[in-house]
Amino acid sequence: MRLPWELLVLQSFMLCLADDYTLHGPVFIQEPSHVMFPLNSEEKKVKLNCEVKGNPKPHIRWKLNGTDIDIGVDFRYRVVEGSLLINNPNKTQDAGTYQCIATNSFGTIVSREAKLQFAYLENFKTRTRSTVSVRQGQGMVLLCGPPAHSGGKL
Repeated sequence: MRLPWELLVLQSFMLCLADDYTLHGPVFIQEPSHVMFPLNSEEKKVKLNCEVKGNPKPHIRWKLNGTDIDIGVDFRYRVVEGSLLINNPNKTQDAGTYQCIATNSFGTIVSREAKLQFAYLENFKTRTRSTVSVRQGQGMVLLCGPPAHSGGKL
């Protein structure tokens, strides 16, 4: 005869094991998030995360701006354990909105949208300015515009 607490522990353990083997549609564990990639980054890869569970194991594919990414055609893209890796990201080709799609025989789920943007900051212009004379204690305003840049809020 088992004690009530032993039965409770045994039942909890059995439910955990059963969950891994129960047939079910895909479920997101982690959806992709927005990414701001610095153009001058030493790291030459971008990773968009997507982790899914399901039984049978779901097939993962990705979309960029609503169009399927053909992993077989563009060698820069790879799907590793559901996440999308982009080697040598290119601002013109790769900036946009990504979505992860997971499918098995029980259904299909589509992730939230995740934007990939590229950040940059150009150098200030180096032009000489005319001399400005100011008396001690007098206020002065020197105008200065920021250089071309990108990478504000996502």
